[in-house]
Amino acid sequence: MGFATSTMSYSSWQVIQSPLPEHRQDLLDGLVRGRIGGIDVDVGRDRAAGFTVFDDPLETTFLEGNVFFDPLVLFCFRMDKLTVPASTLKLYVRKRLQENLAATRRERMPRVERDELTEQVRHDLLKRAIPAISAFDVVWDVTSGRLRLFSTSAAVREEFVTRCHEFLGLELRALDTVGVLESRLDEHELIEALHLLPFRFGTGGSLTDDEEEA
Repeated sequence: MGFATSTMSYSSWQVIQSPLPEHRQDLLDGLVRGRIGGIDVDVGRDRAAGFTVFDDPLETTFLEGNVFFDPLVLFCFRMDKLTVPASTLKLYVRKRLQENLAATRRERMPRVERDELTEQVRHDLLKRAIPAISAFDVVWDVTSGRLRLFSTSAAVREEFVTRCHEFLGLELRALDTVGVLESRLDEHELIEALHLLPFRFGTGGSLTDDEEEA
């Protein structure tokens, strides 16, 4: 969560394009389209992400009364993930291996076949697992255009920004050092300013083959 529990760790953006304030229903419709769905292990998905209601991360019925608290817009971003602990998987694989060898009257199983068995066991256990749920408050001050996600995880931030753009029609500019510089400087000035900062400050990036540190 975060906002509701006075947690101070959050990421900030400036909203530079959105359906608000005129088109509230468009935002509600976007929250519905982007709400979190179920995990389908059978098609290879062991995780899910999407929007939920602010004060109840298990609820996905979005109404004006649980989203709009003028001048704030409140909702939640949730990420679910199924996992099988390595120690648990090992025990079940060993049991399944022993049963298979006994049934086929073999002493050993080829490596490829064993890998396939391990993956099948993992798949079966995932179908029985309960997902770990991570929920993060989202607070958007429509008056100032500032939006906060109460998480600093790079993976959460990336997924959140992507979904905001796809489903809510939001264009966001990160309010970190690089984001602020990009909004105030022209291209030449930005390049000069970035040379004065630690590499990839605030972005978590890394060098590519054709990049060099200043």
